[in-house]
Amino acid sequence: MKASKLKALHITDAVRLLKDGQPHKLRVWKLSTGELITYNDARFLGGYVVRGTIRIRLPQSALVREFKTVALFEIDDLKVYM
Repeated sequence: MKASKLKALHITDAVRLLKDGQPHKLRVWKLSTGELITYNDARFLGGYVVRGTIRIRLPQSALVREFKTVALFEIDDLKVYM
Protein backbone atom coordinates (compact mmCIF):
# COMPACT_ATOMS: atom_id res chain seq x y z
CA MET A 1 0.00 0.00 0.00
CA LYS A 2 1.29 3.46 -0.85
CA ALA A 3 2.29 5.66 2.08
CA SER A 4 0.21 8.54 0.69
CA LYS A 5 -2.99 6.48 1.11
CA LEU A 6 -2.03 5.23 4.56
CA LYS A 7 -4.03 7.03 7.26
CA ALA A 8 -3.55 4.84 10.34
CA LEU A 9 -1.03 2.45 11.87
CA HIS A 10 -1.31 -0.26 14.47
CA ILE A 11 0.68 0.53 17.62
CA THR A 12 3.27 -2.19 16.87
CA ASP A 13 3.88 -0.74 13.40
CA ALA A 14 4.08 2.77 14.85
CA VAL A 15 6.76 1.69 17.35
CA ARG A 16 8.64 -0.10 14.55
CA LEU A 17 8.52 3.11 12.48
CA LEU A 18 9.74 5.13 15.46
CA LYS A 19 12.74 2.80 15.88
CA ASP A 20 14.14 3.66 12.42
CA GLY A 21 16.37 6.38 13.91
CA GLN A 22 14.83 9.20 11.89
CA PRO A 23 13.14 12.27 13.43
CA HIS A 24 9.37 11.97 13.76
CA LYS A 25 6.49 14.22 14.76
CA LEU A 26 4.67 12.60 17.69
CA ARG A 27 1.42 13.48 19.40
CA VAL A 28 1.03 12.02 22.87
CA TRP A 29 -1.76 12.13 25.43
CA LYS A 30 -0.46 13.12 28.90
CA LEU A 31 -2.13 10.62 31.20
CA SER A 32 -1.97 12.70 34.40
CA THR A 33 -3.66 15.85 33.02
CA GLY A 34 -5.28 14.78 29.76
CA GLU A 35 -3.50 17.44 27.72
CA LEU A 36 -2.15 16.70 24.25
CA ILE A 37 1.58 17.15 23.68
CA THR A 38 3.32 17.47 20.31
CA TYR A 39 6.97 16.48 19.99
CA ASN A 40 8.54 17.68 16.72
CA ASP A 41 11.62 15.90 15.33
CA ALA A 42 11.72 13.41 18.21
CA ARG A 43 14.23 10.55 17.93
CA PHE A 44 13.76 7.15 19.52
CA LEU A 45 16.22 6.29 22.31
CA GLY A 46 14.77 3.10 23.71
CA GLY A 47 11.81 1.46 25.32
CA TYR A 48 10.75 -1.05 27.92
CA VAL A 49 8.34 -3.78 26.90
CA VAL A 50 7.50 -4.75 30.49
CA ARG A 51 6.78 -1.18 31.59
CA GLY A 52 5.24 -0.30 28.22
CA THR A 53 7.20 2.94 27.83
CA ILE A 54 9.11 4.71 25.06
CA ARG A 55 12.03 7.11 25.53
CA ILE A 56 12.73 9.87 23.00
CA ARG A 57 15.20 12.75 22.67
CA LEU A 58 14.10 16.22 21.61
CA PRO A 59 16.74 17.86 19.36
CA GLN A 60 16.05 21.51 20.21
CA SER A 61 16.68 21.07 23.94
CA ALA A 62 18.43 17.65 24.05
CA LEU A 63 15.91 16.63 26.73
CA VAL A 64 14.89 13.02 27.14
CA ARG A 65 11.18 12.30 27.55
CA GLU A 66 9.46 9.05 28.45
CA PHE A 67 5.81 8.19 27.91
CA LYS A 68 3.54 5.16 27.95
CA THR A 69 3.25 3.41 24.61
CA VAL A 70 -0.56 3.49 24.82
CA ALA A 71 -0.45 7.31 25.10
CA LEU A 72 0.95 7.64 21.55
CA PHE A 73 -1.97 8.45 19.26
CA GLU A 74 -0.30 10.01 16.22
CA ILE A 75 3.06 9.67 14.44
CA ASP A 76 3.92 11.75 11.37
CA ASP A 77 0.24 12.72 10.95
CA LEU A 78 -0.83 9.04 10.92
CA LYS A 79 -3.35 7.95 13.55
CA VAL A 80 -2.23 5.13 15.84
CA TYR A 81 -4.74 2.49 16.95
CA MET A 82 -4.54 -0.47 19.33
